[in-house]
Amino acid sequence: MTASSRRSRPRADQGLLARRLALLALFEDEFRPGSAGAALDRLCDERSVPSHARQHAAAIVRGVTEHRSELDARIALEAPLIPVAELGRVERTILRSALYEVLYSAATPSGETMRDAVSLARIYAGDAARRLVNGVLGSISRSGGGA
Repeated sequence: MTASSRRSRPRADQGLLARRLALLALFEDEFRPGSAGAALDRLCDERSVPSHARQHAAAIVRGVTEHRSELDARIALEAPLIPVAELGRVERTILRSALYEVLYSAATPSGETMRDAVSLARIYAGDAARRLVNGVLGSISRSGGGA
């Protein structure tokens, strides 16, 4: 491992942590609409999350909440065979979160966001979800990403 990769690894790990926390908070919001912010606060407090990861997760939660209809329209465009409402909650939440970062947040490299989204899909929803997430995000990446 090079010195530069050692320096960038903690930042990448915090990015994955932030994405995981945002996923958990937004997933809770699927069952109790309007609860994502409070859920994120609770999760961060329970886990003593570093401030950078907490801020990143909060930005994702806010962004997904504010842009949900546009994100869902983009998902529907990229995965037309499965209506967004019929996607599994985990898959839908991962896609919304990753799409928010890819389409609206210039602060995060899209490659990192996409790798983490595929990894989270594999962990939380299985191989079929991983393939779906990879396919949708890959299509958006190839098309230039713009909303």
